[in-house]
Amino acid sequence: MSTEREELRSRLVPLLPWAQGLGMLLVLQFALFGLLTVGQAVPDRPIVEHLLAAVEDGTYGPHGTIDRMGGPADTFTECVVAGTGLGASPEESAFSRAVRMPRIATCGGGPEQLRAISEGAVLTDNGYYKYWAGYTVLTRPVLALTGLEGLRIVSGTLMVLALGGAFLAVRARTSTAVALALTLPYVAGTNLLSTPSTSFSQSISIAFIFLSVALAALGAGRSTRAAYAGTALGAALFCFVDLLTTPAVPWAMSAFVVGAAVWCRAGELRGTAVAVVVSGLVWPAAFAVTWLARWVIAGAFLGVPATLEVVRRNVGIRTGGDHAGVSDAFGAGVRRNLSYWWEVVPTSGLVLTGCLLAAGVGLGLALHRGGLARWGTAAVLALPALVVPFWYTVLSNHSQIHAFFVNRGVAAALAVGTAACLAAALRPRPAAGAAPPGAEHEDTVPAPDRHDPVSDLAGAGREP
Repeated sequence: MSTEREELRSRLVPLLPWAQGLGMLLVLQFALFGLLTVGQAVPDRPIVEHLLAAVEDGTYGPHGTIDRMGGPADTFTECVVAGTGLGASPEESAFSRAVRMPRIATCGGGPEQLRAISEGAVLTDNGYYKYWAGYTVLTRPVLALTGLEGLRIVSGTLMVLALGGAFLAVRARTSTAVALALTLPYVAGTNLLSTPSTSFSQSISIAFIFLSVALAALGAGRSTRAAYAGTALGAALFCFVDLLTTPAVPWAMSAFVVGAAVWCRAGELRGTAVAVVVSGLVWPAAFAVTWLARWVIAGAFLGVPATLEVVRRNVGIRTGGDHAGVSDAFGAGVRRNLSYWWEVVPTSGLVLTGCLLAAGVGLGLALHRGGLARWGTAAVLALPALVVPFWYTVLSNHSQIHAFFVNRGVAAALAVGTAACLAAALRPRPAAGAAPPGAEHEDTVPAPDRHDPVSDLAGAGREP
């Protein structure tokens, strides 16, 4: 009998960290809802006054605004985000508002509804609980204090800080060259730099893309288990603030970073492959749990039938559905975004050329230092790039309709592929006595010694 218990215990012990992680993720959902409630406690009046001032100044919307970087600005989503949380009765509690998340119309009907609200009108049937709308924790107090222009500055600042933090965190786990390869194509190959002034909602999402990457890298600096925890936390926070813009980007980048950190720490291909695959599964799982939690909360207070109808309708729209210019052919989302990125983004040719050259250098150095086996490492580290075409295929309708911002996934896939080739050329620098990658008893792993960019790329250190 004791032998059977010991066998059962030996089988369950490896699952304990995963059970703990899931428990912490579920607890996090309550914390996120608490933050949502805090955001809804901000009074509507100063927000409405500032948005009406923006309407008069011509800075609220309108639809069709260009980003001055080759394509349209996402003013539609910007107006949605600016108006989320408005339209409820002053007597409605912040908790109730957080559950159903009121929202005014977008750029077209928003100004009229803002004027009505300023005169005491209460909007009905305007719940927006299909998303978390966690951005309201930031947008509502900033709008109340500084107005729309101030919110643009704040969102841009957060984006720059997150980008810098991600670069430094990835650099500490890998090298300067790898960190540049992962971030620079996304900056130079998209309209990222235009978003604070034309689509602040996108700036917020991009900030949390790089926060997700940074959390994965920071976790990887402590242990493999912490890397998975950082990956899950990044996915949950991205789901909290995002409106289904480009989840494939933080998903792919985070999985790459965890794998690259394991490779640079120990130079062992099997452990690297496990890290890539597991982190590539953890990210969407945490994202899905967080999204599902939002629907569970809505169902608990607003009714299961109404919530299920919203879920069914939106899943159908995002994965299929009829829309002008949308094809239901297999791979249409991939083709649409590839062609959009190549034809509309002015720097696409330069970015592609730069990525190919950098990848070629990385593969050449990898071959010189470790033979063809290093190309296998590059292939394993580049696997997360496949998340992008996978996303385009599964969410084909969404990817085609919103190609003007979803196309950023192309630059992200190039970044991951390029960074993978450069990472494969590095000389791993394991700490003396460090536990094998993926070992459950691993506690801490020192970060690699810092080198200048040339030494980093050259892989100064000892061979595994």
